[in-house]
Order: sequence, then C-alpha cells, then structure tokens
Amino acid sequence: MKNLLLLLLSLHTTLVFSNQIDEEFVKRFSSLPTYNNAQISPDGKIISAKLKIDDKWAIAFFDVNNFKLISVIPFKNREEVGSYFWVNNERVVIDIAITVGTLVGSFSTGQYFSINYDKSNPAYIFGFRKETSASRKTVVDKTSYGYVIDEMDDDPDHILLATFPRGRFTTGARPTIVRVNVYNGGQKNFGRVPLGGSYVLTDSTGEPRFAVGESTKAESVVITKSRESQSWTEISRSKIAGGSIIPLEFIENDTKVLVLDDTESSTAKIKSINIANGEQEVIFHHPKYDPSPQILDDEVIAVSVAPGYEQVYWLDDNSEIGQIARAAMGYFNDGNIEVANKAWINVSSINKDRTKAIIVVGDDVSSPKYYLFDLDKGRMTFLFNMWPEIEESNLAKSLPIKFTASDGLTIHGYFTNARNVKDGKKPPLIVLPHGGPIGPRDDWGFDPDVHILSNAGYAVLKVNFRGSGGFGRDFIKAGMGEWGDGIQRDIIEGTEWVIEQGWVDGDRVGIYGGSFGGYSSVQAPILRPDLFKAAVAYIGVFDLEMLYKEGDIPSQFSGKAALEQLVGDDKNLLKRTSPVNNAHKLEAPLLIVSGKEDQRAPVEQAYALERALKANNKEYELIIVNKEGHGFRDPENREMFYMKMLEHFNIHL
Repeated sequence: MKNLLLLLLSLHTTLVFSNQIDEEFVKRFSSLPTYNNAQISPDGKIISAKLKIDDKWAIAFFDVNNFKLISVIPFKNREEVGSYFWVNNERVVIDIAITVGTLVGSFSTGQYFSINYDKSNPAYIFGFRKETSASRKTVVDKTSYGYVIDEMDDDPDHILLATFPRGRFTTGARPTIVRVNVYNGGQKNFGRVPLGGSYVLTDSTGEPRFAVGESTKAESVVITKSRESQSWTEISRSKIAGGSIIPLEFIENDTKVLVLDDTESSTAKIKSINIANGEQEVIFHHPKYDPSPQILDDEVIAVSVAPGYEQVYWLDDNSEIGQIARAAMGYFNDGNIEVANKAWINVSSINKDRTKAIIVVGDDVSSPKYYLFDLDKGRMTFLFNMWPEIEESNLAKSLPIKFTASDGLTIHGYFTNARNVKDGKKPPLIVLPHGGPIGPRDDWGFDPDVHILSNAGYAVLKVNFRGSGGFGRDFIKAGMGEWGDGIQRDIIEGTEWVIEQGWVDGDRVGIYGGSFGGYSSVQAPILRPDLFKAAVAYIGVFDLEMLYKEGDIPSQFSGKAALEQLVGDDKNLLKRTSPVNNAHKLEAPLLIVSGKEDQRAPVEQAYALERALKANNKEYELIIVNKEGHGFRDPENREMFYMKMLEHFNIHL
C-alpha cells in the first residue's frame, strides 16, 4: 500500500513540477546513438556505418560521392551487428552480437557473417550456424567460437581466426588457427597454438608468429614461432600478479613486436620485444596513468593517457599514417572547422591508398560528429552526428577535478555545473557514480545523463574512485574488496570536496547511478544519511551474497572466483556492506528502477531491497520494466525513467 501511495504521489507531483522539466529535451536526450563505427571501403567509394534500427545495430552503406543510402542490413531477434570490417572493395565481415542492455552493451557470439554492400551473396562463414556452400542449409559446428587475428588486407577472399571449442574460450583451451573463405566459409587448418588462452598476433605476411597466454601457475608466457623451423619457442615467463601482456603489432621487418605490458609496474608500458632473443625496450611509460594505444591501419601511431582531458603522445614522427592523422587533427585545430576546446579527434578508418579517411570529433558539449577527409583535395566534409536528434548549444561544460582522499590517494573526476545557472546561485548537486566498479572509468566527453540533469538545474559530479581503470594496477587493487567501504569513501569525500569549493548547495545533494552505481546510490546514503537527501538506484545490486547465487556472473567460467577477488569472500563483509541489511539506516527517499529481464543485476535484487525498506517503513518507489535488461534500450522506457528520476529529485531536493 505504501508503494502504491508513493506512486500516486509521484503522479500527482508530475503536474506540480512539469513546468520545471523540459520534456522535449528529455525525449531527445533519451535516444541512443543512431550512428556508430563509420568506415570507408578499401577503394574509397563506399562509406559504411552501424545504424540503429528498432533499438538494435544494423549496418548501412552510402555512396561516398553524394552520401546516398545504398542498403541497410539488419539482423533478427536479439542479434545485431557487433564489430565489422571491410575485406575487399565490395564485402564486409560482421561479428554477430547479442543485445544485453545499454550498460553491458552486447557480446560477441563468435559467429561471423559476410555480405556485399549491395546485399548480395550473404553467408554465415563461421560459427555454429555456418551455412554449407552446396545446400545453403544451416549446420551446427560444435567447435565454433572464434575471434579475428588477421583481416588479411592483401587477400580479398580470406580472413584468419583463432578458434575454440564452443564454451571453452575462457577455460584455457589452446586455439586452433583457421583460414576462412569470406564467400563460402571454406576452411584451412594451420594447427594449434601450444599455449592455453593465448592471444595470437600475425606478422606482415599473415603468419601467426607471436602469442601470449597463461600457464596453470598464473604465469604470463610469451612464445614465438620461427619462419624457418615453424616451431613455437618460449622467450618469456613471468608472474602475472594481476597484470597482462597484450600484443599490438609487428615492427622493424617482423623482428620485433610492440606490446602493452603491466606485469612489471603499476602503470602499463608500451614495449618492444625482440622475437629472436626476447630482449625488451620500453617505448613509452607514464608513471601515473595507463596508456591507451591508438591504432590505425594496423599501426600503433600514438598513445593517450587521460587523467582528466585526453593527452596524446606520438610514437614515430616519420610514420606516414601518423602524419595523416596529425594532418586531420590540424585541420580542426587550425580553425578550418570550429571545435570545442580540448575536443578529441580520431581517425577511425582510412582507404587503401590513403587518400580518404573517416574522422570522428567529440567533446563534452555536443554529440560526436563524423567527417570525410579527402587528403588529395584537402577537404573535410561533414557526414553525420552520432546522435542526430541532439543539436544543442550552450550546454554546460564538464571540468576535470582532482582531490586527495583521506588515505592519501589522488582521486580524479569531473564536475558539470547546472546549465544557465544564475550568478550567485548555488545549484543542487547530483553525484553520478559509474558502474563496474573494477576497471571501468568515467572519461571526459559527451554524456546525455549529465546533460539531462544539468538542463534540469542540477550540477553533476562524477568520481573515478579507487578501482577505476586508467590509473595503474595499484589503483585498481585499492578498490578490490572495497565496494561498500573505500570506494564509498571516495564518493563521499569527492562530494564534500565539491561542497567545500562553494560550487553547490550542500543541503541539496542527491545521488543516482546504474549497476554498481545503483548499489552506491543506496550504500553511500546509508553511510552518510546527513549528506544525501534523495537517491535513484537504477538496475542495481543490493544483496552482495545474492550476487554469488543469482544472475549471469556465477554461471560464467571463473565467475565466482572473480567475485571473490573483486567483491570479497568474507561473508561478514558481504552482509555488512549489503544495503538490504542496512535499510534501517537509510533516510533519503529512494527510487528503485529495474529491468525484468536483467541477467547481471536480476530483478530479485530490487525485490529484496523492497522487502527490507518495507520492513523498516522507509520511503521508496519501485518500478519494474518488462522486456528490459541491464540498461534500458527502448527510447520510451528510457524517457519514462529520466522523467521519473527528475520528478523524484525535484520533489525531494
């Protein structure tokens, strides 16, 4: 009955506060991106892009001369376009993905589908639904999970895959290398790599010659293959200790390999490894931040670090592809096309003769934009916005911040003021913790959630608390087992720091987040009921013991082991830091929103919290949405959620 009364109260106050909410703004910003991952064909005649249709990714093809739509290729049921690439001037290969939710995204099925841009010659070329070239009937291949290790740019008819028995990709199985025909799925077996769970790299001729994997003793093992003997040889073995080695590319006439390695230090290094003798050389290392390689046309042209704004470091001044990328960036920075200060500019695709490139430009106050760069003509042509519905001006900017936590750790984050805040007025604050929490992070850039709140009159704080990625392995480890303690302290201390700066009204603070952010949106107000006056928990986890029994994580290979490492294996800790066991401490009115088909944070989590709140006579509202998972995909459901969230904060702040 209490829940019903609160629902009626919410419906009633919609009328009272409707003049404070720009419903048209919320509707447009509730949309998911329409375009993504634009690429250009090898001959530079066709532009491809992922296109959102019925809340799923399809692939669309356009004529480069007039941007006229040629064709659109969608998939049925829950399948959608995952990653994709051009294999020749007429054909693309698509990694088929399954939709899960906006916070999880989609995951690869290990199936590969190929088709011409004019929709001719479609074929499942690899996976458990591979079609036979003779009968065109679907057949089941039980040993059919793979990932692409070489797109084989010089061979228009084949790609190279590392393949695994289905369901054993993450079990330490040794991959078999297979060449696959992109028209009929015909295969040629090149043998098995003698190292479990290995990541395989090919040289400039397309031959697999470098692999990194794990031993049964939790060691990172590097092996190489000689062209002469065709045998694999171990050149390096070291304790992983939470780190990893990721191969990037062969360099110097295939004598060395560039890798990303964080097994030796807290922050990762870009290193070269001599495949003949194992000698290593550090190419780039930042003492505080992890580098992200920027790869174009299979070449590592730069690395970036992002303590706040992105900082780019070029690796080779003589690289032709690197010079093209810098020319593209200079086109914007020299004022030919106005972009926001600190905008990030990436070259996402380039044709074979390097005369045309796809450029994507992004910042914090506008939807990312795609351009066609004609290098011969020196001309940049606008293609499309990632969010065509969003054409705003004067949105509030996001500013990088940092503060020192009570135990001495430096914590970074982002602060966005309320849009059009009047001089001398301190807006209320919404704290927006990210999901994960171990590994993911918040970046500087365009975020519809932030602008929905800012446009409604709220300042927004994002905190890259301990455990967030990009700040080194030690920072990651500092968040392990600290879901309900250390991470929450960072969120709370970040909130207090912003209040101390005099930017916001410290008596009007709310918190909203999804997934782990949903957990934090209840746990932080439990720890500091005096600080947080309203909370919105979206697709969250509220019973940490249930996390080990329900949902998709326990069923995954090493899923429970990962939970023990990341969340903790002490039952007393799990009980103590579960909101369901501390509902009596909660004072902030709470809005709980969950998807009925959520597999990551099952709806049972929301029901468990509801029972605890009801038993303690706490003020709450619960909304369960059918046919939604871990992050709502339907625009109408997203709009409904954002409207409910704003109404909740308008009432209680």
